[in-house]
Amino acid sequence: MSFFSRISLISLIVGAGAWLAPAQVFPVAQVFPTQHPAVGSWFGIAVESCATGDTTCPQASLYMTPTIYADGNFIGNDNFSFGGPPFGPHSTAHGQWVPLSGDSILVDYVFMLPGADATTINALRFRWQAFVTSPTTMQGYVNIYFGPPMPVAWQSLTATQFPTIPSQQIVPLTPPTAFYTDPSLCPGGPAAGCPLMFKFSIQRVAPPVATVAP
Repeated sequence: MSFFSRISLISLIVGAGAWLAPAQVFPVAQVFPTQHPAVGSWFGIAVESCATGDTTCPQASLYMTPTIYADGNFIGNDNFSFGGPPFGPHSTAHGQWVPLSGDSILVDYVFMLPGADATTINALRFRWQAFVTSPTTMQGYVNIYFGPPMPVAWQSLTATQFPTIPSQQIVPLTPPTAFYTDPSLCPGGPAAGCPLMFKFSIQRVAPPVATVAP
């Protein structure tokens, strides 16, 4: 029996004060019987994967707070949003996800970093491959692609014109064609057209069960 089947058999009794009627308590899997187990809000840590002997690897680590919505949307942030270059400060991550199987997902998202000055920004493209390993834990890999600076420039438009997006959009708006879990398979990092690679483990941020009043 898989853990998804077992969790549907688990119930947790929540005590209530004598002046309250006891609540009805249901396992999460019973409340959302067809929902992908990746859906929810999460908190955990990601650590950069460095190739053996690579002295240029930043050896970065960060805490992350992604939320995966049942409608396919993805929102996330991490502690680099408070930091400085090269990874921060940055905007909130926005993207979408698709299921790869009953317990795995693929996520694509972008966020913005400041440019050298107010005339540019940098947009990064991220891709996850992640696996729900228990009702409360998800683990996976991240590939990060850096794009060239994008100009923040005013455009003179007629009444029928709309702004054009610059050619630098190709990195944030183009899904990667490959996915890497080992930096030795694509050495050189962004300078060689390779992504930065991270591994992560995150925990579900939620009560153990959903409750409904009697």
